[in-house]
Amino acid sequence: MNFRKYLKRIAAGMSALMLVLSVPLSVSADELPDYEALAEARKALPVQSNLITDWPQGPAVSAEAAILMEANTGAILYAKNIDERLYPASTTKILTCTLAMENADLNDMVTFSYDAVHSVPRDGSRIGMDAGESITMQQALEAILIGSANEVANAVAENVAGSMDNFVVMMNDRVEELGLENTHFTNANGLYDDNHYTSAYDLAVIAKDFFSYEMLCKIARTPKTEFHASPTQPDDISINSKNMLLPGRKYEYEYLVGSKTGYTDKARQTLVSCAKKDGMELICVVLKEESPTQFTDTIALFDYGFNNFTLEKVKGNEINFTSEKSDFFKTGTDIFGDATDILTLDEDARVVLPTNATFNDLTMKVIYNTRNENAVAKAEYYFNSNVVGYADILLNSQKTTLFSSESIVPDTGESTEEEVPYISNKDGKTVFVNLKIVLIVLVVVVLLATGSILVYRKIIVAKREIKKKSAKKKKEQSNYRRSEHHHNFKI
Repeated sequence: MNFRKYLKRIAAGMSALMLVLSVPLSVSADELPDYEALAEARKALPVQSNLITDWPQGPAVSAEAAILMEANTGAILYAKNIDERLYPASTTKILTCTLAMENADLNDMVTFSYDAVHSVPRDGSRIGMDAGESITMQQALEAILIGSANEVANAVAENVAGSMDNFVVMMNDRVEELGLENTHFTNANGLYDDNHYTSAYDLAVIAKDFFSYEMLCKIARTPKTEFHASPTQPDDISINSKNMLLPGRKYEYEYLVGSKTGYTDKARQTLVSCAKKDGMELICVVLKEESPTQFTDTIALFDYGFNNFTLEKVKGNEINFTSEKSDFFKTGTDIFGDATDILTLDEDARVVLPTNATFNDLTMKVIYNTRNENAVAKAEYYFNSNVVGYADILLNSQKTTLFSSESIVPDTGESTEEEVPYISNKDGKTVFVNLKIVLIVLVVVVLLATGSILVYRKIIVAKREIKKKSAKKKKEQSNYRRSEHHHNFKI
């Protein structure tokens, strides 16, 4: 480290120490909260998921709130006060890094303003950057996720959005996009603010995006890193994570994908982690814990998830959207010339099942307000009222080739604001379709065909009735004539 800068920091530290020593303590050690007793009280709080009939019983944890979610299905395997608003502390930084990943390049230079550096309290986590210095965006992400550096989170916010306030708007916009109701952010680093809060459920949903980025996962499971002096910053900086789940640490977890710690006096210990095994990707969030149980409880929840649940493929088990189940879902030779199913299920769709359950134990309902523009609806699956996964209901791609891109989306040479769903056929040609409109058209065709058949049958029946009446009338007239002739003959 630069000697002059070293002396400056020593002097600042001594001044802070003298200031602290000169102020009489207003609270004695006896008046501090009994955190151990509080943790035991939290451990006795009910676990909502344990109330589900035939659901595997989860462990008691000392967190105020905890959740275990399967990332790909969104299934909640463990739930304890998951909607309670609590302080996230530095786990806030998973959203900060996600937005940086989406809106910046890893080679971008992150320059530190005076406000970014000096708005962080002296007891807050930092790596010692000074105003005017710069590091790359990748280094910044490493400083945030490994060292939980607050001044770096501030600088990233400024460089991505133009100001820390603008970045907070981006954060809350993302919260709104995700439909989260118990989260509001006021800063990019997670330092305490009464209006900076989230819930275990909301944080797990935010974490799904974070853990979808391989680079962020790689950094979030790295225990330490070093920055060497460069033309834009003069120091060699060593950064060590305090996360005990990481490789080589006391509570190293074999299947860990990544993890981010957090701590403030009000939030206590917080932890967001992801682990993957046998195709299942579990996200665990614990809020308001005491060290080191944020690590041991997370491990207990991961083990509970991997030992008691399995992933099951939907397609092959579900027959409600095949011609085996209903003629409504297949095309007839009178319309398309074959009997191929109109609807199909997403090949990759999975549900989570307790190890002692089968797919037949699930109930299903169709949801039409799906966010997937390529789907006409989705099938949502339940195990005794608990959602365990879903499958997008798609139009069979073989049927979409009936619609040409020219007839549906004319080439005007201009881009449209609304993104048009598309499917590629076997020849590689891109066929643009609005799937919901196509389904409506197919339903209308079926209804019209059915109506036409009914009308045709009524016409045939009516004609037969007319002919029958006409024949009856002729017969009656013929009988009358014969009767008259016979009468005259007798006279």
